[in-house]
Amino acid sequence: MQNYLLVRIVFIFFITSYPIFGQTYWVKYGWQVFENAGDARTKSLGSAVVTSQGATIASLYNPASINLNAKHNIHYTHQNRLGGMINSDLIGIPLKNFKRPFNLILMYEGIDKIPDTRDMLLDFGLDGMPGTGDIGEGNGQVDEGERLDRDKLSYFSQKQTGIHLSTSWNRGAYSYGMAIKSLFHNVGEFSSTGIGIDLGLISSLWNNGKIGFLIKDISTSWQVWNNGTVERFKPILILGFSHQHDFENQNLKVIGSADFKWDTNGSKNIFKTFGSNNTYLMLGLNIKYKERIALRVGQNQINVTTLGLGLSWSDISLDYAFIGEPINSGLGSTHLISFSLDSNLILRYIDKL
Repeated sequence: MQNYLLVRIVFIFFITSYPIFGQTYWVKYGWQVFENAGDARTKSLGSAVVTSQGATIASLYNPASINLNAKHNIHYTHQNRLGGMINSDLIGIPLKNFKRPFNLILMYEGIDKIPDTRDMLLDFGLDGMPGTGDIGEGNGQVDEGERLDRDKLSYFSQKQTGIHLSTSWNRGAYSYGMAIKSLFHNVGEFSSTGIGIDLGLISSLWNNGKIGFLIKDISTSWQVWNNGTVERFKPILILGFSHQHDFENQNLKVIGSADFKWDTNGSKNIFKTFGSNNTYLMLGLNIKYKERIALRVGQNQINVTTLGLGLSWSDISLDYAFIGEPINSGLGSTHLISFSLDSNLILRYIDKL
């Protein structure tokens, strides 16, 4: 019954979002709230977590990881990115009372006070007088004799809201997962709605080691704008490996991970140094002491060093991540703070009321 319900949800999503009218374009950008989303744990590991590192929102990186999620399964993260220019929030919760595991992640990203200069140009030509039809009038360029009217400078905002619903199946040594995601995007007076599907796989092929595979946007995700324009995104493939080594006498665990990413949309940044224009390498190292304290370091896909610290108690965990400034970019650094708790803690509190 639940499998049938899931199929119906996928079918309805695609029927309601399928673009019947409008010009269609293949684009590289648009789903940034999903690209940038994450918690302090995953971001401090360079986002090299396709095999899962026990994070509460691991299903965002691979829906097959739901069964590997952490005990602290209710999650909140606030992210202050690029020197405070961009702020985002993320909430992750498990959906129980089903025969199979479901995980729901809600995310928001916003940029305020973006300058709108479209009406500033007094495009009157060389003589500076409107309606004379002289050289340069109405050409959209600042020519000699023209100026900008600062009183006509206005501001707008860009906001993205994302919904990520995932589930998984176990088959022997393999875990399979699927995620349905939806995007709501507003830029000034324009708005759009998007839909996409991710598929993932995780397996333990050797002792203390895992391999993971993710296909993002396998459905060539759509984004339909209110002006009729349709944007489509090609799939992204990620292959990852991780290995855990236990130092039992020291109550220490060391987990190393490496993810290889192939973006079929082409190159998206100018800071990367690995591989060709559309291939990326992410690395992570997670050192845990008594499952209480974690030190993390990584390298993300634009070759920036990431650092993190995690503290965990029986029912609650706190994590912090620092992402350095992209080389010579002037964009500033990024900070993330995450808070997770065990849903059973809430249930116990409710029972006492």
